[in-house]
Amino acid sequence: MATARGPEMAEDGSSAFCSSPADRKDGPGSEHSSYLAACRACGVCPASCLLPGPRGPALLLRHRGVGPRVRALALSLMANTSVISLDLGDNWLLGEGAAAIAEMLKENCSISAVDLSDNKMGIEGAKAISAMLLENTTVVVLQLSGNEFDDHAAKYLADAIAANSKVEVLDLSYNKFGDKAGEVLGVAIAENIGLKELKVSWNHFHSEGAVALAKGVGANVFLKVLDVSYNGFGNSGAAALGEALRANNVLEELNISNNRISVEGALRLAVGLRENKTLKILKVSNFLPVSVTAEGNREGREEAECVNNKVLPEGFRHKTSHVVHQRESFQE
Repeated sequence: MATARGPEMAEDGSSAFCSSPADRKDGPGSEHSSYLAACRACGVCPASCLLPGPRGPALLLRHRGVGPRVRALALSLMANTSVISLDLGDNWLLGEGAAAIAEMLKENCSISAVDLSDNKMGIEGAKAISAMLLENTTVVVLQLSGNEFDDHAAKYLADAIAANSKVEVLDLSYNKFGDKAGEVLGVAIAENIGLKELKVSWNHFHSEGAVALAKGVGANVFLKVLDVSYNGFGNSGAAALGEALRANNVLEELNISNNRISVEGALRLAVGLRENKTLKILKVSNFLPVSVTAEGNREGREEAECVNNKVLPEGFRHKTSHVVHQRESFQE
């Protein structure tokens, strides 16, 4: 729904830039003059919410509905050295807006944290972000959740993940990655030497993709936090994660909640846990699928009650008891 705007509202629905000399610094080369010049070049109306003025190192611009017109801001930030954190979440940037921000980040040497979540970037945005990551050496935290990235987009992102060694925190949750994405991302994760935290929850990684992703984790020697919750790993994915944990002695936190894992998968995961020496936190809520319960089956009903109360199977508890006792922060 369009936002009503009065005489002091800019095109993007935000309050227009105040032209009072007391409220701005507009000398040659200032951030203010750079932004105005960028607006003139792009043919958009200046807005105070997008003005890179003296507002501190964090530029928070979520939910502004800026869209592709963000290119004016991108131009003004190319040589900016005061902003180190940029949050443009939920701005409907699309591929065009993502490309503008990506080009800016190729030139900017100060911004280290970027949030571009929920911007419907699609494959064009994935291409632009990937190209940026092949050149940028300053971004450490990158949030790309909810951008409609699919298996095709994953190919471009995988190239960047494999080559980039500077990004330490990457959020790719709430996208549309499937098994093909799991295969290419798994290879990229195995080759990556910079990531410390990776979130890929709420995607569509099932058996083949989950196994490939787990193999990549097993080969990685830098990753400390992994969130694969709300996918469809199943028993084969759980078994692959067990093998990964057996080989990996770096990972400290793992979230595998809501992955359609039954008793069989839990036990195979537990075998790997017994060999692992570094994992401190394991999140496994709703570990068993309630769907296995048969109507009228007493044993099934009891199992469902255990599921709802987050009680793990006895065999799993037995195999992981030493881990729980040794690590007080371990979560079940």
